[in-house]
Amino acid sequence: MQGGSLRLRFNTDRLSTSGVRIVPVGSITLPEAAAFDTIVSPIRAGLGLRFDVQNGGLRQFLGGGLQVEQGFELRATGRKALDFTHFKLRADPSDRLRLQLIGSDGRAWFNITHLMPRLADAERSFVLRSADLIATAALAERLGAPQLAGAYVGELQLRSKIVQRPLPAPRKQGNGGPNFHGSNGYVADVLLADYNMQFLRCRTSAGVNGCNGVGGDDGEVAFAPSSTLRNSDNANTADVPWFEKFIPGPYSYPYPGNDQHPYLTWNLYRVSDGQLQQIAASGLKHAFLTTNFGCSNPYGNNILSRNCGDTYGTGSNDNTGDLGPRSELIPRTGRWGRCGSIFDGNCNGSFESGDENWICAQGNPLASCFYKNRLKVRESQLSVAGATYYSDSWYIVIDDSNLYNTMGHRSNSFISGSNFWAISNEGPYTPGPVIDSWVNPQTQPTQNVELDVAEGHVKVAVKTKLLSSCPPASGLSGNCYRYDYAVHNLDLARAVLNTSAPADPFANLQVLGNTGIVSVSLPRGAELGMALDTGHFADIDINGANDWSAALSANDVRWTAPPGNPLNWGLLFRFSVVSNAAPLASHLRAVTLGMPASGGAASYTVAIMVPNTFDLFADGLED
Repeated sequence: MQGGSLRLRFNTDRLSTSGVRIVPVGSITLPEAAAFDTIVSPIRAGLGLRFDVQNGGLRQFLGGGLQVEQGFELRATGRKALDFTHFKLRADPSDRLRLQLIGSDGRAWFNITHLMPRLADAERSFVLRSADLIATAALAERLGAPQLAGAYVGELQLRSKIVQRPLPAPRKQGNGGPNFHGSNGYVADVLLADYNMQFLRCRTSAGVNGCNGVGGDDGEVAFAPSSTLRNSDNANTADVPWFEKFIPGPYSYPYPGNDQHPYLTWNLYRVSDGQLQQIAASGLKHAFLTTNFGCSNPYGNNILSRNCGDTYGTGSNDNTGDLGPRSELIPRTGRWGRCGSIFDGNCNGSFESGDENWICAQGNPLASCFYKNRLKVRESQLSVAGATYYSDSWYIVIDDSNLYNTMGHRSNSFISGSNFWAISNEGPYTPGPVIDSWVNPQTQPTQNVELDVAEGHVKVAVKTKLLSSCPPASGLSGNCYRYDYAVHNLDLARAVLNTSAPADPFANLQVLGNTGIVSVSLPRGAELGMALDTGHFADIDINGANDWSAALSANDVRWTAPPGNPLNWGLLFRFSVVSNAAPLASHLRAVTLGMPASGGAASYTVAIMVPNTFDLFADGLED
């Protein structure tokens, strides 16, 4: 391929906090917004980047390169400028699915990873929809900014003409088209393979770019992952529809509204003094194409076929035009309510100026746009002494048969400096939810239990600690045990739909409400003491005004959500009590999870270990 155009979208917020500036050469800059600088340049004819395809998808780069007409300079305080006036792209000799960005001095200063390529214009054009621009260790050293080594610093996109077309691969249609979930026994089962979290930007509590780390002003920090998935490789693995918002598909399949697609979310957690707490959550990333690497895929970039892989880089996951709120999704089935969403407020089937997310998606220089629907965490939440931190990444896939293998988690360590936060260490990737690393459900089955109902899944886990003394406010004496209950609402949501949406209420699905758990009740007896401590509840923010209220009676402890702060899907809240009763794994009672007043069951229950305050003689505790 050769010719065409290339677009670099630099994360200016990330670079400027390290004292690095992008200076465009000539008049090719298109200032996008405060948080990004965009360089757009024609690609020179003559040079060519060679690649191989299989079934319409990129298999590997074979060599060659592309060179732009005009580029930029990279300047850092007190350092000689780095010249990228006529930079090149070339295949990475160590990884044929990656590229390198080469400066005018011939050195590779950036790695280009998590490529999302596709063939377009009847396979006459090569389009790179998104790829991450990663600073090399050599670049970080050259700029005097060691925190940039391996950091995501921008996104690359390109469109280039294919001069010598690859041999066309046969496009078999199977049984007349893809085998979707539910057809002839096919089952959707997509697996999250891996992810890595990256720092995006930070701002002060007043909204000014940059932050000051531990202590002082309690600013906000934004993170996003690069995530990789793969479809399962079973005889009955279903093909998965992957149609971008507002883009129709040619197939007849059982999902009315054919712009349905998978979604991605990510979260942060902290364990301090043994207590698990979620401290941040992203919005909902809308996927838009699948790269289908490492497999045979006859259907192109809008169907994920059996054993096919896909990736979404940090740059793609930091694109405002693909980020919305979680409340628009029915998570159990993976269906999105496009009608009335922030992308289609008037339900006319198009994204236009009247829609809530339009201004931000056009690159409007509003600082709030680059924090909208991102994962945001306060600096104070990242700087608790002795704490252990975890992140996770989830894919939500239409009708996926196994929720737990589409998510995974790992430990994280954070360090801060002047105007940045960095992830200094990531632990091994662990499939499944983070609550399973807090309490292992295999070794402690009565302390980590699952609710699986038609409306969704919840995991409830409990961990205990013998306190050095009873909390003064508890009124208890003697031995006191703290029972911490983490309620992880994975995909339980009571969706309220608009059944009179324009034209077709199914094709124009509109989700009016999507509420999760609104109360939690823990049973108790009167034989032994029980009390609420000051830290009896924890949600994901530092706003005490929206904490759940608690009432301790002779029969139970009941926590109730205030308006606007239910335990919605994708969130984990913690509920704690103090008791004189020592933990006993076999002592089970039903914890009640209250639901909204209408539209289904009033509550669900799970049997889990609770303080034995009911009957001192029930488990052989008599003298």
